[in-house]
Amino acid sequence: MKKNKKKRVGKMFLNVFLKSCIYIAMFCLICGISYKVTMFYYENVGKVANNPSLNGILDEIETDGKAEDVSKNLILVTGEDSEQIKGILIEIFNNLTGNLDYITVPKNLEFTMSYELYKKLATVNSDIPQIIRMGKIHNYFQGEGMYQCAQILLEDLLDVSFSYYTVIPIGVYKEMFTREKGSGIQVWKKSYRKQMEQLDTKEKYEEFFKKYCDKVKSNLSYDNKCSYIPGYLAGGPKQVVFYKVSGENVGKAFSIAVEETNSLINQVLSNAAYTEGEKVKHNNNDEVSSVGLSVEILNSTKVNGLASAFQNKLAEQGINVIRIGNYAGNTLEKTKIIVKEEGYGKDLLNYFKDAELEVGTLSKDVEIRIILGMKDGEEM
Repeated sequence: MKKNKKKRVGKMFLNVFLKSCIYIAMFCLICGISYKVTMFYYENVGKVANNPSLNGILDEIETDGKAEDVSKNLILVTGEDSEQIKGILIEIFNNLTGNLDYITVPKNLEFTMSYELYKKLATVNSDIPQIIRMGKIHNYFQGEGMYQCAQILLEDLLDVSFSYYTVIPIGVYKEMFTREKGSGIQVWKKSYRKQMEQLDTKEKYEEFFKKYCDKVKSNLSYDNKCSYIPGYLAGGPKQVVFYKVSGENVGKAFSIAVEETNSLINQVLSNAAYTEGEKVKHNNNDEVSSVGLSVEILNSTKVNGLASAFQNKLAEQGINVIRIGNYAGNTLEKTKIIVKEEGYGKDLLNYFKDAELEVGTLSKDVEIRIILGMKDGEEM
């Protein structure tokens, strides 16, 4: 009786032991499979996060840039030892008219991307925030993926479809551009402008583009870049204008005025070939008509849309407002009109309240600069 009982107890112990071993083995197997799956994810999907184009998330960005009659080039300025964005420019070149335009975009631009785009980018890198600052996208994407991300973000924000992008190290960029005082607009350095004006043959441009392509990264081929040479010879350096997007600084971030910026881009895209413009003098008082002169309007106030409103107002009178933007200095009480030569701008005093008129130094492409003050923003 005791022996049978011992046998039953032994069998029960053996059954429990075998079942425990089976459970432990299954648990180890499951853990092993999970580990393999996890490692496979990080080894493969993790690689895709650094190169978003690999998994088709950013299929709307073509790998190769394209040459168009009116090219839109996204210029990204990066650090010498890092891919952090140090500057942003939109270069628009019209190969049919010869017009060459640059629009400065502050590197601290911050905005909320559309939910559709956020969902796409979050599947590539889940750490990316929906409120994104352009100067920090290198934290989420690297290499070509970062350039593609910058392009799709600005296309999501603005009314523009880029033809290609160009990445310029900051050292090379400083050889070409400098910041204009007062406006914050990036303009050509005098030495670079002189260099560009000396390119008067196809062969000289081909040599210049070759050296240029060796210094920068771009998804536009050398041959496609050379297809623009006829337009550069016809206009280019002789028809170059510089702008800055509209908006204001909020803390450390720049908030863009999307509607005004889109208006500027569409205006640039549709402009006829730039000319010097005739300066028509009135015989009686040596006053120069502002019609035909290049006028810039800057907003020193915090009234949104003020520069755009006056741009439309002056355009109705046939006055050529080549750009609008925000003034980088202090807020003015009264509007100030700065003119390049004595006699300019007197006819503009009628459009502003107690505006002040003075002769001053302006950039080459601007003959009259209007800095809007609080008195003219009171009714907005």
